[in-house]
Amino acid sequence: MVEVDPKATTAAQSRLPIQARSQLPTFYHGGIHSSSLAMGAQDTGLNAHGQMSPAGNLVLVPAPAPVSGGQISGAPGNAEQDLEEDAPLSQDSIKRYEHLIWVQVAYFRVCLDPTVATSGRLLQQAMQDLKNHCACDALVAHYENNPAEADTTVIQQQSTHSAGPSQVQQHYRARGFNNVIPSVNQQETVAPVMSPTLSLMDIKGKVAASCADRKWSRFVQQAIEVATPEEVVMVYKEIMPCVRTLAVDMFGNHAIQKILEHGPKSCKREVISNLIGHMLPLSHDKYSCRVIQNAFDVGEHDQKVVMAKELSSKVLKCVRDQFANHVIQKCIECLPPKDIHFILQSFCGRAKALSIHPYGCHVIQKVLTRCKDQEIYHTLTAEIMENVNKLSADKFGNYVVQQLVKHGGHSMRSTMVRNFAGRVVSMSYHKFASNVVEKSLTFGSQEDRRLIADEIVGAGGGQHFDHLVDMMINPYANFVIQKMVVTAEEQQVALLLDVASSNATSLARYPHGRHVIDSMEKFLSGAKGGVHADPARCHR
Repeated sequence: MVEVDPKATTAAQSRLPIQARSQLPTFYHGGIHSSSLAMGAQDTGLNAHGQMSPAGNLVLVPAPAPVSGGQISGAPGNAEQDLEEDAPLSQDSIKRYEHLIWVQVAYFRVCLDPTVATSGRLLQQAMQDLKNHCACDALVAHYENNPAEADTTVIQQQSTHSAGPSQVQQHYRARGFNNVIPSVNQQETVAPVMSPTLSLMDIKGKVAASCADRKWSRFVQQAIEVATPEEVVMVYKEIMPCVRTLAVDMFGNHAIQKILEHGPKSCKREVISNLIGHMLPLSHDKYSCRVIQNAFDVGEHDQKVVMAKELSSKVLKCVRDQFANHVIQKCIECLPPKDIHFILQSFCGRAKALSIHPYGCHVIQKVLTRCKDQEIYHTLTAEIMENVNKLSADKFGNYVVQQLVKHGGHSMRSTMVRNFAGRVVSMSYHKFASNVVEKSLTFGSQEDRRLIADEIVGAGGGQHFDHLVDMMINPYANFVIQKMVVTAEEQQVALLLDVASSNATSLARYPHGRHVIDSMEKFLSGAKGGVHADPARCHR
């Protein structure tokens, strides 16, 4: 039995820091107490290589004695039975139990989370392997043959959190472009730097993989702008088998867009031919929808018609899609109405529903500005006019009404302003409808402006103008007042200036009131200088 001197043990423990003493493991009949060891695991004294700390930092712990009388030595309450007084603890015993304690502590640390260290390193290495691409060895090979021309920048390995799941997925797909190119598993990669002697021919055979790499995709985009006809043909030839894969790649789509802008018509036609037949899935993709839009810009008319017709079965689905709606807008922009009549026809009877849709509202606005098919145009505008008051107050519909005010023509604007009669003041206080009132003042005729201004000024019965002061301090109505200053008739403008001057002290207490005062001062200074200022734009 090992005997321990309580006084010696107490003296040894008193020399330990308070934090260390609180982390002393406790022996009991079930082994090491988990709570004590958990505290000790926070500061085990092990270095980065898993070795023990110096002896001066170790914790002295009473040694357990052999089992006696059916009881476990060292259990709580048995210390007086198992330990004899006035018996010093030998140095060998101290070293033996110190070693035992640190082995148990290290084991417990692993048990807490055995996968942290190992899986973390494996995950970091796996993600880095996916981020490193095979195109980098082209530049290395080039400068190995031309060491005097070396002009590169060393890029340190990025942290794993910079590569999201989608980025890793796209790069993993890109690795299949050229199986003969080995992957780069290095801590440092060479970033491409534009050099007078570095050209697209230096990555011949690796263009597809280069387009899918973040750094080399940028190099391809820059190099294609100054490439020779032979280099352009070589690039087109290499990307042709995987043009759709590159189109959906995070970096490859930018390279494809730039490549489509340069090169002979025959090459462009071949690339677009590879896209045709896959318009729907490509249009709904975050990256390839940009390639499709670019194809509409640079493609020939017959191919544009074919691409548009391929969308005919799912026009409304595309309109409501976050990415495909841009493709539909590009169809409306690049093709005459007779070639996309099926697209425009699908909007009839659905103008209201699409106008209040976050993506559909953009398509309807594009139709109102581009459509030259009078029959469809009048059908859509009639449906919008029937619901103009509701659409004006809608989060998205108000933009459609503003577009109609701007491009709808004199008669349509006058009809719209008359529909607003009796609602102008309430609309001015509304977050979205106030934009429509401002647009009506901007593009309306003199009669339209007079009707709107008269209703706002006369809302107080013609005798009291407190409501004008309230509008001047309102977050939305104050912009209507500012627009009236530059669009209303002279008599109405003079009234607004007089009300603002009489209540300048009150208006100065509110931020929007101060905006009105500032805009009026700018208007007056502009009027004196012969410049027609628009104060409503100063604080919008």
